[in-house]
Amino acid sequence: MWTALVLAVSVATPKPSATPPKTIIQEHVSPLCTGLRQNIGPAIAKVLQNDATIAQSRPLLRNYVKAAATGSASKDLQVSRMERLISPLVKNTSAIEKLLADPYVFPRTAVSDSDKKLLEMRAYLQQVVAQQKAALDVINGFVTTEQLGQLQQEGREIYQGLTSTHEIIAAQGGGARGPQATGAAPTPQPNEILTAGVAQTPQQQADPALQDNGFLAGHNPLDVFDWAIGQYQQQLQASEGATANLVVKALPLCGGRVPGT
Repeated sequence: MWTALVLAVSVATPKPSATPPKTIIQEHVSPLCTGLRQNIGPAIAKVLQNDATIAQSRPLLRNYVKAAATGSASKDLQVSRMERLISPLVKNTSAIEKLLADPYVFPRTAVSDSDKKLLEMRAYLQQVVAQQKAALDVINGFVTTEQLGQLQQEGREIYQGLTSTHEIIAAQGGGARGPQATGAAPTPQPNEILTAGVAQTPQQQADPALQDNGFLAGHNPLDVFDWAIGQYQQQLQASEGATANLVVKALPLCGGRVPGT
């Protein structure tokens, strides 16, 4: 549906008329058609790209959970693949926000029906962007926290190695030097990854599937990330559906039509 909308919007032109339209009609229709072609259509195309990227994160999150549960080193590979999703999402989101902030297309206040339609479509697309950014926060928060945990783990291993070396030296009469002698604290434990980028809403906290109570077979608290992305996808589906309905209604005014409608 959305792909068809992008194609239909890209070729939409003001509907031809046998007689020259009145000035007031021309003023109402032309800005709408311009906005559809130059801003709304391209924004929808980038929204679709973001949807596809966000969808790629879910199997990676599931693979990470399996790897973490079995102690497999492949979990690092899943984190690396998820990291590659962040830049395209950030770039596309910025481009969408720029398209929707165009002051030459979107008026501050609606003074015509054309203005009202454009502002309505923009409002729904802005809602879509906010939901996609929330999903991006989950992905980015997960990757950043996991990478920080890896660094801290390496720091602890280095510290433990140094401590062992100093103990050997001390036992041989060389005296203790370095972290043990100076009283330096070891590297702290990794940050709790279960809250990385995931908003802890009352609904989430109350969901028994997300509680680490030890009674649910196969349950892993890391599933919270996949659950959060799934929730945002449901929200996106509703917001994008509302946007699509507005675009479908506006296209005939510009000589366009979505195939199958």
